[in-house]
Amino acid sequence: MFRSVRTVFATCGVAVAAFALTIPAQAFVIGAYHILPLPHYYEKTGRQPPGGGDGPLYYYGGSVFSNVKVVTVIWGDAVNQETIDRIPVFTAAIVNSTYMDQMAEYGTRHHKGVNGHGSTRQTIGRGSYLGEVQIKPKHNGAQIADADIQRELSFQIRSGALPTNDLDTLYMIYFPSSVTIDLDGLISCRDFGAYHFAKRTGGLRSDNLFYAVEPECNSGFDYLTYAASHEFAEAVTDNIPTPGNIPDFPQAWNDTSGAEAADLCPFEGTLTDGKNTWTVTQYYLNSILGCSMGNYQSP
Repeated sequence: MFRSVRTVFATCGVAVAAFALTIPAQAFVIGAYHILPLPHYYEKTGRQPPGGGDGPLYYYGGSVFSNVKVVTVIWGDAVNQETIDRIPVFTAAIVNSTYMDQMAEYGTRHHKGVNGHGSTRQTIGRGSYLGEVQIKPKHNGAQIADADIQRELSFQIRSGALPTNDLDTLYMIYFPSSVTIDLDGLISCRDFGAYHFAKRTGGLRSDNLFYAVEPECNSGFDYLTYAASHEFAEAVTDNIPTPGNIPDFPQAWNDTSGAEAADLCPFEGTLTDGKNTWTVTQYYLNSILGCSMGNYQSP
């Protein structure tokens, strides 16, 4: 049984984001990682933000989340208190919402990989929220790499602080502003705002460890939910991101250059539970050959 430090259901309004939500949501591939880029990245590389709405997405034989189970992981005792208080409410809403209902079209039951690979034969339905867990990181450095995050998650699961990983578990990790994440020289909150990834243990597929990394960029709660919904939508529809820009198994739904569902759509919408309203990213839908443009309701 894992130790949940709190599950807070506050009835707060939406905070005004200090970060401009007009930044495109497209990811760029850096090594094995898809990042949600920030302005400094474009300045540093000279690359231009792509337009939204290109597609479609193709199935490459990989797994999706049938009924995702999300765990909020709070990295240490310095995470923004607003995040600690409000992310549980947002997460409980997004897993049980019309935002998730749209993802059903990316089930794999009636699809075969365009690369000739077989299907995982999954459907996608609404998920569940397992709660928020504040961990005491064994790795307490101010600068960490993705490998450190993987080792920490594995340690916290083995110790019983976090629930055991399975085919539907997604750990969404929230960091304090005092922790910097370095991805092959790209720096959190300077070059990128979030990413999702998977640790492949070498064992059965059920041994894989799926997670999303959400740095605290002091950009307001609207931006945090925007970034979190981006990684959530992509993790559900493509458990293991493409290493590079040529998708193949074990990827699930990508376009031909390895972009995932939310990478193609720089637009925003809102999610509400009737008391609270949050900003979320839109994502690409094959059914309309374009970006979703609605607002969403939970439950």
